[in-house]
Amino acid sequence: MNILLVLTGGTICTSVRDGLRTLDTEAASLRLVEAFRNSGSAFADARFTVGERFHTLSENMTVAVWNRMADCFRTVDFSRFDGVIVAHGTDTLAYTASMFALLLAGVGVPIVFVSSNAPLEHGDARANGAANFRAAVECVGGGIPPGVYVTYRNVSDRRMYLHEACRLRQCGDYSEDFHSAGAVDITETLSGISGAASPSAPLLYALDEPLTDCVLHIRPYVGIRYDAYGVEKFRAVLHGAYHSGTACIGDGHAPGSILYLLNRCADGGTELYLSPARNQGEVYDTVPAMLNHVHGGKRIIPLYGTTTETAYCKLLLWHSCKSVRERYPDFLTCNFCGEAIQ
Repeated sequence: MNILLVLTGGTICTSVRDGLRTLDTEAASLRLVEAFRNSGSAFADARFTVGERFHTLSENMTVAVWNRMADCFRTVDFSRFDGVIVAHGTDTLAYTASMFALLLAGVGVPIVFVSSNAPLEHGDARANGAANFRAAVECVGGGIPPGVYVTYRNVSDRRMYLHEACRLRQCGDYSEDFHSAGAVDITETLSGISGAASPSAPLLYALDEPLTDCVLHIRPYVGIRYDAYGVEKFRAVLHGAYHSGTACIGDGHAPGSILYLLNRCADGGTELYLSPARNQGEVYDTVPAMLNHVHGGKRIIPLYGTTTETAYCKLLLWHSCKSVRERYPDFLTCNFCGEAIQ
């Protein structure tokens, strides 16, 4: 079994020096493989080919680094490998995993993102990185269907979960646990895993231009002032919602109303999207008031049924790349790679 190992950075690729965590991807790759060899896994004889290193702490992840990663994957002959493991930090894991779930769906091998809640040198009692890496190798060796995944042992219950990358959510505040719709507990067995539908050809090879920082993401909060945002600088704004699918509409004219934001976006030629959005069951009367508001022929566009992280990534692809819009005209609303959670 031959596995390609790509090291983007993050805590899993750090060493502790003078009380600070410092990126050291070469030492990390050696430490990961050594820990796996000594883990007692049935796949301890797996071969690892170390690919490109990106030396990026995940809080420093940018769209420019995503473009570099995409360029790297374009050069990979996936037929040479049984699987790919990508080492990444936890802070932006859900965003990067979602982006590459969209880009790499259909490559024909499992691609598994792994991370660690603490540097590997702290050992298994504190750091879950080596366990996450072992689980990823065993998923590949155990024959999970092609797709893009995340293996992660939650800190609260020490259970190992396999997530579909396109459904992963960011860790909650003050938490070191990851959650997703349909996550499978693989602590004891790999049973219960089914592959998601994927496009016939990976989106990665269809992109006609690089991704750009063209989407502004706004989260609602009490006291928000939309006149503080330069929305005209962006092609799209992704506006979050409270858990009930709502946002402040106020009287429609005040800078704290999302209707005011729509007016500004429409005047500036910027599309305004809402995620998460609700289209089932009872909704508050503020929801139709929000979604039926029209200014300059523009409405708020709801994005139903995906995580906010995946909604952001789909918007970035849609508004960056003409080829995505031409090849997949329903890209924003279709269940492209199994990302639908409703």
